[in-house]
Amino acid sequence: MKSSLKLTLMLSVACNTALAQGIAAGPFRVYPELGLTLKHNSNILMAPKEEKSSAITVLTPQVRLEHKQRANTYALSLGTEIGRYTSSSSDNYEDVKISGKADWQFARRIGFGLSADYLRGHDPRGSTDRGDSTEPGVWDTKGVRGMFSYGRHQARSRVEAELGHVAKRYKDNSSVVDGNGNLLALDGSADDKNDTDLTARFIYRVLPKTRLFLEATETVTDYQLDISTQDNDRFDFSMGATWSATAKTTGKAKLGYSRKTFDSDVREDFSGLSWQVGVQWKPLARSTVDITTGRYTNDSTGIGDYLLTRDFSITGTHIWMPRLSTSVGFYLGQTDFKGDTRTEARSDDSQNYNLAVNYDLRKEVSLSAGMNFGKRDSNYDSDDYDQRVFFLTVRAGF
Repeated sequence: MKSSLKLTLMLSVACNTALAQGIAAGPFRVYPELGLTLKHNSNILMAPKEEKSSAITVLTPQVRLEHKQRANTYALSLGTEIGRYTSSSSDNYEDVKISGKADWQFARRIGFGLSADYLRGHDPRGSTDRGDSTEPGVWDTKGVRGMFSYGRHQARSRVEAELGHVAKRYKDNSSVVDGNGNLLALDGSADDKNDTDLTARFIYRVLPKTRLFLEATETVTDYQLDISTQDNDRFDFSMGATWSATAKTTGKAKLGYSRKTFDSDVREDFSGLSWQVGVQWKPLARSTVDITTGRYTNDSTGIGDYLLTRDFSITGTHIWMPRLSTSVGFYLGQTDFKGDTRTEARSDDSQNYNLAVNYDLRKEVSLSAGMNFGKRDSNYDSDDYDQRVFFLTVRAGF
């Protein structure tokens, strides 16, 4: 029996401090930030019925250090996000992020960048298809990425190459298998994996603020569970453009071909069109409209062989007065669970609406209030859910 849908008013207070100029500390400039958020979520488990609501407190301290030495730049960020649920202590979490980046300009035309990061995150309950769990899935990722470029940014042509590697490991490794090694129960360990990708890109300037590019990426995904059948290679080839043609329109768009091939014959491969488009339009001096759309694949987290998603979003922002602005957003997505062997393959339609009002009390202090309504409509009723979040946000700078 579905519970009644009551709109429970939630106060979400976020205090976010950031010094735009930073603090001088020897050769570095230090940018400290602090966030405090109180919010109310009507359906924290994304359940189709018997919804459970909770007020949530989130603390997000962070510090960023930057150093510039001629044409070279160095940055280091350390931060954490601590979440506490009033009505469900099982969903409490502590996320951590540490990242570093360095960019070197060895010559007028030769540049090299190197970045590394560590992230401890979590999957909120209900956000994956591993079934019911008693607490969020906690995981670590360790990643490193290097990028080589030949050609100045202002030059007519430029070549870039990127190589990256990310290792993801879940903290709970208790998957259940039978005597024959068949997987009986899924937990995060089924998604332990290594992703290695190599990208080559050629960029050509056709107009002062318009560039065309060709891009090819090969991604190898290696799952760590011995009995996993999800190891796969994905190849993406696309052509596109970036532009800032007028004061009113900027954007990036690419259209291409994507192929996802599994090592195991029991899984279904994919090949077809892929695209990513992001456009910012300024119809008025104080109005901005951001539009994005895409078609892409993701690995399964329990149902089917892979996920194929098509989505569209639009967000409008208007500055009514120097201190007052509003934003309204809408998201629409469809995800097909390819390879779902049940009588009917699962297909989800997702919608999200959000509204925020922002007011700068003074230069260092701003206030935001708004709401976020999410909905998933699946051809399996057990995967439907509605979720409502109301919030009030305060940002302040020391």
